Amino acid sequence: MKNKLTLTGANKLFFAFTVVFLAYQFIAGFFLGEVLYDNIYTIIIINEVLVASFVLIYCFARKIDIRETFRIKKLGLAPALFITLLSVPLFLAATMLNNFVVYGLQFIADLPPQSLPVPKTPGELAVAVLITGVMPGVCEELMHRGFLLTAYERRGSYRAVVIVAILFGLFHFDIMNLLGPIFLGAVFGYYVIRTDSIFAGILAHFLNNAIVVVIQYLWGDPSSVESLSLSWQELLGIITIGVPALAVAAVLLFLFKQITEGKTRIVQPVSRPGKDVKTVLSHWPIAAVMVLYIIMAILNLVLMMLMKFFTLQ
Repeated sequence: MKNKLTLTGANKLFFAFTVVFLAYQFIAGFFLGEVLYDNIYTIIIINEVLVASFVLIYCFARKIDIRETFRIKKLGLAPALFITLLSVPLFLAATMLNNFVVYGLQFIADLPPQSLPVPKTPGELAVAVLITGVMPGVCEELMHRGFLLTAYERRGSYRAVVIVAILFGLFHFDIMNLLGPIFLGAVFGYYVIRTDSIFAGILAHFLNNAIVVVIQYLWGDPSSVESLSLSWQELLGIITIGVPALAVAAVLLFLFKQITEGKTRIVQPVSRPGKDVKTVLSHWPIAAVMVLYIIMAILNLVLMMLMKFFTLQ
């Protein structure tokens, strides 16, 4: 294959996207202010188009095989069924992981509630599912479980799943939404590796985001409060639901492994885990993304701490 996708090229593209994305977010937030939050769907559409454009333009420019890189292959009925069954327990488990962070952070900072519009009619629900479910499910999967996963797979299939899952968590640039995406990213990557189909990741990603929208539609607006807070009793309740959900997910994933046995070739690791970690972190594009994430997380945390301080005055 001419101009085969390289790990260095993939890392540089991820870094370039991160810089452009953060610059765009900063400029838009500075100049648009409240207008930005009043048109959140427009912002989401722009974000997702930006994600897909980066990887597709790069692949076309480098004459990289689209079908091979993005694993555009048919997803069987049985794997699709298991992915659908797994969507609810995985959502509950990921929610539990995110709430661990929320519970800890609330003691030092005022945590802003989610800013997505809450659908109130079936028509608004359909629009919300399309924009927050279908678009991220397609565009973000092209970058992560397509472009990046293929680039990193030469280090080992399952090793690549873990690395890309961490990058997927960083990609969200939200400390309150870090552990959940890393966990889900690992499972989505596992789906794609086991089925050799990007449609496995797209379906799983879409279902997770759609569940969020449907819950908002059925139970109303969770963002009516000025800041997020979680009592230990509420956290205990979330754990009581999340741990069994995780156990159910583990059983279903075991069955998923059985039905996808022999569907694809698993690439074995080329080095020890410690060496892989050192290799990935020492590559300047990934190191730079990590630094940017830490800086943004600290700035956001400081801002939230200041808001809490002035609220108490």
